[in-house]
Amino acid sequence: MIITPLLLITSCALLQRDSTLEAKLNDIRLLSYTAASIGTSMAIKENPEWKPKFEAAYTNLTSLLDSGIITGPYLRQIISDLPIKELKSENARIAIEGATLLYDVSVGTKLDIEKAPYVKAAAMGIRDGLRVGLGK
Repeated sequence: MIITPLLLITSCALLQRDSTLEAKLNDIRLLSYTAASIGTSMAIKENPEWKPKFEAAYTNLTSLLDSGIITGPYLRQIISDLPIKELKSENARIAIEGATLLYDVSVGTKLDIEKAPYVKAAAMGIRDGLRVGLGK
């Protein structure tokens, strides 16, 4: 589990000065997808009764992406409605904190994630991660 994040960080276009916008967007999607899929699957495994909240987030993100109106506040609101912080198991917290740390280290202050087109890439990654975590 430790090797994968290290490989992602060392090959991450967000950390390279000469990387293209497309490479950066790809990395944002991948990091968002990783965090969302891990968080969703761990949360539902630990608390199956939370599945409807994750289903709703998936539906809301899909609608948001289909509308073309994607902003940081909308995305934050959808995510804040999820009960991730309520997870109790050590494994779930470690997995989610690891994915979050990877995201923070690679994205960090290098770019404004809430600006287009980055927020769209993050929303797509989160939506796709939710889909996988929900087993769709």
